Amino acid sequence: MNRGTYRLRRFKWVAIFAVMAMVAAACGGDDTADEAPATQATQAAATEATQAATTSTTEAMMEESDEDDHEHEDEHEHEEDDTDEEVEATLATEGTTTTVAPGLVRPQVLEDIPFVFSNIAQTASLDPAVAWSSDGMLFVRSAYDTLLEYPPGSQPAIVQPSLASEWSTEDGLTYTFALRDDVNFHDGNSFDSTDVVKSLERIQAIGQGPSTPLRNVVGYEATGPYEVQITLGQPDTFFTGLLPKVPIVSAEAIEANATADDPWAEAWFAENEAGSGPYVLDTLAADMITLNGFTDYWRPFEPGTPTRVTLRTDPDASTAVLLMCQGEVDSIGGIGPDLVDQAVACDGVKALIQPRFGLGTVVFNQLAEGPISDVRVRQAIALAVDYDGWIAYLNGRAEPTTGPLPPNAEIGPVPDVIRQDLDQARALMAEAGYGGGGPDNILFTISYAGLQFLSYEAFFGTLITENLKEIGIGVDVQLVGWPELVQLTKSPETTTDLAYLILNMTSTDPSTVLKSAYVTEAWADQGGYNWAYYSNEMVDELTAGVSGITDDTERGLVLRQIQDQIIADQVAIWMPQPIIYQPVLEKWNLLFEPLDFVVQTRFFHARNTEMGG
Repeated sequence: MNRGTYRLRRFKWVAIFAVMAMVAAACGGDDTADEAPATQATQAAATEATQAATTSTTEAMMEESDEDDHEHEDEHEHEEDDTDEEVEATLATEGTTTTVAPGLVRPQVLEDIPFVFSNIAQTASLDPAVAWSSDGMLFVRSAYDTLLEYPPGSQPAIVQPSLASEWSTEDGLTYTFALRDDVNFHDGNSFDSTDVVKSLERIQAIGQGPSTPLRNVVGYEATGPYEVQITLGQPDTFFTGLLPKVPIVSAEAIEANATADDPWAEAWFAENEAGSGPYVLDTLAADMITLNGFTDYWRPFEPGTPTRVTLRTDPDASTAVLLMCQGEVDSIGGIGPDLVDQAVACDGVKALIQPRFGLGTVVFNQLAEGPISDVRVRQAIALAVDYDGWIAYLNGRAEPTTGPLPPNAEIGPVPDVIRQDLDQARALMAEAGYGGGGPDNILFTISYAGLQFLSYEAFFGTLITENLKEIGIGVDVQLVGWPELVQLTKSPETTTDLAYLILNMTSTDPSTVLKSAYVTEAWADQGGYNWAYYSNEMVDELTAGVSGITDDTERGLVLRQIQDQIIADQVAIWMPQPIIYQPVLEKWNLLFEPLDFVVQTRFFHARNTEMGG
C-alpha cells in the first residue's frame, strides 16, 4: 500500500457498514486511494471540489462479501435483532468543508446551539503539547487545528486538507506543505509557516505523549510565508496520517507567555489556549470546561452546528445517564454497554454504533517483584481468564483478541485467538513452583487497578478474582478515578501488578499502538502509555522501522514478529474491547472518531436536526 492511505479491515460481525461516499468519489475509488504521496495534492483538490459541490450527506451501505463473514451471519442474527431500534452510524463526511465557502462573512453571526458532553474525568492540562488522553483530546480537537485531518468518522481513513491546502513529496523523506493564507488564531494573530515550525519545535522540546507522532521528524523549516518543509529520518508510509494528531498553536502566544524558567510557556498553556480551531475557551473550572464558537473561523458554522460546547465531568457515569435521560446531556464518552442500554431505554436517546480499532490492555508491571516477575505465572494468569464470559458481558459487541494489536485492522497475519485454558494455566503454575493452588488454597495475592465508575473495568476485577481462584491466586481490586490511576502508574514502584488501559489506534499506522505502549521510550514515567514498564531491544528496533516498510506483506510479517515477542513476554492480558456503542440524544447527527482516543467527538461536525442541521 502506498503512502498516505491505509484501508482498515472491516469490522466483521457488524451487519451494516457505512462508507464515506463523497470522499470515495473525490478519490476515484480504491485505485485512486492507493496513489503515491506525490499525488496527495491532487487527491486533496478532488476532495475539496467534491465537498464544495456537495452539501448533503450521501449515505451508502456496505455489505460484507468475504466468505468468512458469511459463516458468521447465522451466529450473529440474534444480535442484529437486538439492535433494530439502534442507529447505525453512517461514516460520511457530514458538512465538512476544506475551503472558506464563497460569500462567507467573517466574523460569523452564530446562533446559540448548545452541546453538552459528559466524561468521567477532566484533562489535567489544556496544553496540546502535554494532553495525551481522551479527556485532553476532547478539548484539543475543539480548540486547535492541524495541518491535515481525517474525515469525520475516519472511514475510509484518507487524510484531507486542513491548515495545509496541499502537500507533496519527491523522495518520501521531505514533505512540502502549502498553507492556507486566510486563518486567524484566537489571540488575533494570523496563521503562517512560522506557527507550524514553532509548534513542532515546542512539541518535540517538551517531549511528552503528543511528541509520539513526531519521533521520526528530524527537521522542519519555513520555505515561504505559507510553505513549510518537514524532513523525516527515514521514509514513513503513514506519515501524513500522523499529522491530524499534531495541533498547531500561535507562535506569538508562545513568545508572549514564555519566561526564562518556562521557555515554552507550559504554565500558561496549561490553563489557556491559542489555537485556530472552531471553538474558543470560555471558562475553565474544576469539573467543567466551556467553549464558544470562534466567529472568525475560516470554515462556516453550517446550520445546526454547535456554537456553545460544555465539557462536564461526571466521575460516576450513572449520573451522566440520568442527566441524559432528562435531556441535560447530549452525548457521553466511553461508558460500558450496560449503562448505554439504560440510556437508550429513555425517550429521545439513541445508540450510535461504529467500529473501534482498539482493545483493552490489562498490563503486568514488568518491574514488580514477586510471583508475576516470572513469565510463566503471567502466562498462567492470562490463560485463566474467561474471555467468552467477558464477551457475553459485552452483549457480544466485541471480537476475540489475538494479541497487542487490534485484530480488525490491516496488520498482516494475526496470532491465534486467545482462549481460556485452565489446565494449561495450572501446569504453568506448577512449573513455576506454585502447584496445588485452588479456591481453597490461595497461594499469593496480586493487585489490580481499574477505573471506579467504568462498569466494565470494575467487572473485569470481579471476573479475574473468580477466575484466578481456580489456580490459587487472590486479587486485591483497587478501583480509582482516572487522575488517581494515571498517578498510580507514573512509577513502577507505585503501580499495581495489573492495570486496565484501553489502547486505540490513533492513525492509520497500527504501530502507533506499539509506539505508545510497548517501546522503552514510552515508559509511563516519561509521559507515555507503557504502564507495564516493558523494555525489549528487538521490539524497540523493529517498531521504530515498521512504518517505513512500504510493502504490505513485509510490514505485516514484521508486525507479527513484534506481536509474537510481546505475547511471549506476556506483557499484558489482551481483552476484547467493545465496538463504539454510545448514547446520543436523537436530535443529533454526529460521528465518533474510531482512529483516536476513547470515544472522541469533533463537535464542529455534529448537527442538531431540530436547529436546521
